[in-house]
Amino acid sequence: MARDRRQANRSSSTFRQAGFVVGLLGGAAVAMGLYEPGADFAVVAMILAGLVLIFALLEMWQGGADSPADSSFFGTAGPLLWVVVVWIFFRYFGEDAPQLILLPVGLIGWLAISFPMQALLVPVLAVLVMEAGLWAMGFQKTAGLAGNLVAYAAAGVGLSVFMSSKAYRQRMRKALIRAKRDTASRECARDLGLFDDTPDILSTLPDYDLINDPEAGSQPAVETITAAFDLQLELIRQTLALSTVALLWPDPEGQEYRLRSIATIRKDIAPGPFGVGVGITGALLGVEELVSLAPATPSLGVPYYLNQIEVGGILAVRLPDDAEEWLGFDDKKIAPLLCVDRPGQQPWTEAEKAIMTLTARKLALDVNMGRQFQAMAHERSAIQRVCLAMRELNGALGLEQVLGATIKAVRTLVGADFISISLVCGNGHCVALAEGEGAEQLIGREFSREEGLVGQVLKINRPLPAKAQCHGPTQVFGHDHLLTGYDSLLILPLQKEKGEATGALTVAVKKAEVFTKARQEILELIAAQVAVKIDLGQAHEEINRLATIDGLTGLLNHRTFQHGFEVMLAREERRAGALSLLLCDIDHFKKINDSHGHPFGDKVLKEVAGILRRAARSVDIAARYGGEEFALVLEGSGEQGGLQMAERIRQEIERMVLHSENGPVQVTLSLGLAVYPDHGADKEGLIRRADQALYRAKKQGRNRVVLWEKE
Repeated sequence: MARDRRQANRSSSTFRQAGFVVGLLGGAAVAMGLYEPGADFAVVAMILAGLVLIFALLEMWQGGADSPADSSFFGTAGPLLWVVVVWIFFRYFGEDAPQLILLPVGLIGWLAISFPMQALLVPVLAVLVMEAGLWAMGFQKTAGLAGNLVAYAAAGVGLSVFMSSKAYRQRMRKALIRAKRDTASRECARDLGLFDDTPDILSTLPDYDLINDPEAGSQPAVETITAAFDLQLELIRQTLALSTVALLWPDPEGQEYRLRSIATIRKDIAPGPFGVGVGITGALLGVEELVSLAPATPSLGVPYYLNQIEVGGILAVRLPDDAEEWLGFDDKKIAPLLCVDRPGQQPWTEAEKAIMTLTARKLALDVNMGRQFQAMAHERSAIQRVCLAMRELNGALGLEQVLGATIKAVRTLVGADFISISLVCGNGHCVALAEGEGAEQLIGREFSREEGLVGQVLKINRPLPAKAQCHGPTQVFGHDHLLTGYDSLLILPLQKEKGEATGALTVAVKKAEVFTKARQEILELIAAQVAVKIDLGQAHEEINRLATIDGLTGLLNHRTFQHGFEVMLAREERRAGALSLLLCDIDHFKKINDSHGHPFGDKVLKEVAGILRRAARSVDIAARYGGEEFALVLEGSGEQGGLQMAERIRQEIERMVLHSENGPVQVTLSLGLAVYPDHGADKEGLIRRADQALYRAKKQGRNRVVLWEKE
């Protein structure tokens, strides 16, 4: 191998020496005027020009345009050849097109900023010799010679000065920042396993080429997952009033934790990396899945603070991984961690722990989805089809959106005549969504697992029927529903990894032999993604529910009420409508708690909330305002409508009798009403006036409705 390398070096050196000689001959021919219009020896001049051009192109092909080939004297052959080629072209056509002077000027400028001075000595001497020779032979005047030399010098010096200017340095700094960001993105992609080696599941497709660089397409996936992490962490931080929510991710070797995402109000954040086992991370190296501390101890602090002050409680949970075990070293389990802290020292409730566990599960599902998406990037032709389908699924969040996106995804891949999605429910399955002939009769129907091909697919977790073909009417769902008129049929289980199927995807086409092996593999990949997205959509809906709903009453919480009230006000303002705001307060609620206990008080809150929820329409807002206070916003309702609704609610609660251990208990409600726009045009003013009306209702004897009036 070393001998071959030496032979290659000798061949390259011989080539450059020959090119150097050809360049010198071409420069001499230019200086002698052989390329001036009407010059003698035209044939010899053209042959020499052709040789110069060939050597110049070969030099560029070998990479000489990037930098001088070597530091020897003949290493400057490339710049010399390019200078001679440009001067031949300029002198031959320059008389008819004087603007071609820009070619040699531009070349000099490019050489000045691309090559070191020692590589430019020979080309510069060649330029001087050619220009001087043309002047001496009478082919150009003294003024022309001086003007050309000034132009060449100005181009070289001007571009050199520009490279050292502030503007150029700023652009270079931005380019370095982008390069650093790309490097960090690739590092993050390696940590998350987004381009780990994966089986080539689509290798049977005839025109699919492997992507040479699996890391090249990692940045969009990293940005998407990082954005999802940031949004979810900020959502949890605001919902639970935390100081910081941080995601710590181990490097592939399991030597350190890196801070991959953070939502915080603190300023003293340490960038990391952090050693494995430092602080709270050491408590999750064993079998524990979740660790909570309140009050926190200095030995088990969070690693991402420079100062462990104002840390009252800490909770950390390990991200689950359904696909494979996390890194294991010496009986230690090194997994990504979700860490949160707050200043208060009150113990962490079971509800808060459940929210964090659910969030960790969703983050793990996001990463799992990203890994599977990235695996598909290894097949170029498959990407063109599969990514069109995945784009629909990736934009879906809730379960309904996921189902609709699945239909679009399948249609992107197959010209299907019938598509349905069945989900497991109880001991059977029900058709959640369907499109095609007879779909309306199927949506919402429940079938047993003991009948139809879909039931068999859910039982065995395998695609049916064999060879994806059907002949004549086929019992796909139940005994009373046969699928007719289709020659190609494929039913796939919606199965995440190796777990139990959560549903089935049915695709039917009237044409025969549509589901080739390659196409079936693509659809199986889509089905696996749909299973993940259904699980992810359900987790997303649960997190949203926990973030917007009051846990005790099931009504909207205070924060969601404030936002929804603003939206409704803006809508009514645009259409010059009206709305009513009711603030309600349970009378003598403290006495109820003191006399019958807090559990019974919670029961009272739930019953009152149920009446409010049933009274509200789908366009209205019913919320727990705080404590025993509730709020009801009635869209499009003026003073009369608000009073009628308030009186109906008051009477229904007055008729309600609850039973405690001490006997029957009657509950009453006081209500204050303010109307937009009669009583105010902004949210704060309406809330203040409804509260004043509520105060008057209590002052006047309770169990009544009072409309705000100006005193």
